[in-house]
Amino acid sequence: MKNLLKKFLNKETILYGIFGIGTSMLNVVLFQLLLMTSMDYKIANLITLIVVKVAAYICNKNFVFQSHCDSFAELLKEIFRFIVARGATMIIDYVGLIIMVDLCSLPELPSKIFITVLVIVINYIVGKKHVFKK
Repeated sequence: MKNLLKKFLNKETILYGIFGIGTSMLNVVLFQLLLMTSMDYKIANLITLIVVKVAAYICNKNFVFQSHCDSFAELLKEIFRFIVARGATMIIDYVGLIIMVDLCSLPELPSKIFITVLVIVINYIVGKKHVFKK
């Protein structure tokens, strides 16, 4: 049990949690602020997702996974992997919200929070395994 706990509770996962909470708060707060301007929730979500993905890359690269690239080409490959991985979860985020709001008739903000939590878990796994390789 201790080995399992050590495996999942380490500096990296704690930092991911801290920065994940920060970017998730940015995600929900910016979404809500844009909704308050009477912006359509789909456009508000798209703008929010782009801003949050940029913030997440910077935080994950520099603080969570502490990724260092030896060349500009290596940096571009890392950014490309991030865009592909986060692009996929961005689709999950975007379409998931539409499904919850339009098809299931659920409120926008609770739906956004639910989808955000789901995407955090997926992003950690994909980031660790495919984007920020040691």
